[in-house]
Amino acid sequence: MAWRRFLGDGEGRASRGALVLDGVGGRAPRLLARVSDIMTAPVVSAAPLATVARTLAVAERHGFRHVPVAWEDGEVVGITCVCDLWRAPGHELIIQHMTVPVVTIGAHETVLRAAELARARDVGCLPVLGDRRLVGIVTVGDLMRVGAVGLDQLPPACEGCGSRHHVRSGRSTRAGEVVAYCLRCLSNPGVFATTRFVPPLGPPANDRS
Repeated sequence: MAWRRFLGDGEGRASRGALVLDGVGGRAPRLLARVSDIMTAPVVSAAPLATVARTLAVAERHGFRHVPVAWEDGEVVGITCVCDLWRAPGHELIIQHMTVPVVTIGAHETVLRAAELARARDVGCLPVLGDRRLVGIVTVGDLMRVGAVGLDQLPPACEGCGSRHHVRSGRSTRAGEVVAYCLRCLSNPGVFATTRFVPPLGPPANDRS
């Protein structure tokens, strides 16, 4: 079977939006809470020998963009993003399209450390490990919800669908203004027909895995 759910220990689990009291009686984001308190668990991962078509189908059905690649025992070997799979042949294997090495974080690390790591390595998610095995995943969206990442630190939103994932900034030759579209919207010929979008040289502004 190509798919397996890996369960976190669930110890000390709290709601994503939970806040704690600070020293002056106000409320502060849970920056010193554990990653296990905000991570998504169980996490669905793809086996290295799963097909692109199968991976895309499961990811889109569940509504997530990042898919850790792991063996059945939870050993993480890579990560992939649906953006990287849209144009890949459906019969090819995930191991041919995954990103390595993977930036991970321990379940007992702090939320603040997760935010610093995601920002420093410019990634949109961090697979979470416990005893060197996959137990969850935390995304930049999770970190934003608890106040560890601010709106000013997020990439621009796609003008076509509102996504902030794999967004490429460019210039509209019609109006001469800077516009931004995600890779999926850019694959739609209508974007070029209506905006005459001229992409810049180089990779997308937030080419994250």
